[in-house]
Amino acid sequence: MHSKNIHSIGGVIIRDIRIAVRSGGAWLMGLVFFAVFLSLTAIALGGDFKTLRPLAPALIWLAVVFSLLFSFEHLFADDVRDSSLEHIKLSGMSMSAYVLAKICAHWLLCILPLILALPLAGLMLGLPEALLMGLFVSLVIASPALVCYGAFAGACLVGFRAGGFLLVVLTIPLLVPVLIFALGGVISYPEAGVLAPEFKALAGISLIATAVGIPAAAAALNTVME
Repeated sequence: MHSKNIHSIGGVIIRDIRIAVRSGGAWLMGLVFFAVFLSLTAIALGGDFKTLRPLAPALIWLAVVFSLLFSFEHLFADDVRDSSLEHIKLSGMSMSAYVLAKICAHWLLCILPLILALPLAGLMLGLPEALLMGLFVSLVIASPALVCYGAFAGACLVGFRAGGFLLVVLTIPLLVPVLIFALGGVISYPEAGVLAPEFKALAGISLIATAVGIPAAAAALNTVME
């Protein structure tokens, strides 16, 4: 990658983090939703660890997916709206480098807090330590797929009034295999560890999502800018 793009990637990441910090905590809404979803679900199921423990991995993964979904709607839309994307394109930064920078910033702001919150979520639902570690590994491995699929959907729907609903419709089918292999990996982790076949499949999905999602999102944004 050209050195100019490398410096530009760092600049976009730092800019997005600064904007998020100055927004007054809006970037933490996903984490708040994650906590509220799990709390209400635990209450609705009676709060009994015997009931919650078998469902905990699925509940936590659903909370992760739902907390991330609507954040992708604004991943590129704000830059298009205030003409920042046009200035970035005129600066000579490639659109793929820009998408990569936005994805990295989004991972730091939205996915990393969820990963750090996993121990508390596991404690809330009575999740055994082995399954909690499996959950941690599954989310780390799957996170590139989550953010790349979301970035692709967000780029395709820039400018749509009903973008939030359409984004859910477009993204959910892509995330179904991620959920299946992630939960399978969590269950297999106590015996197979990180070498569980489900984790290998999940890593393959993340690699494919990264290789395809970034150029596809860049192409969609280039179309919007024309």
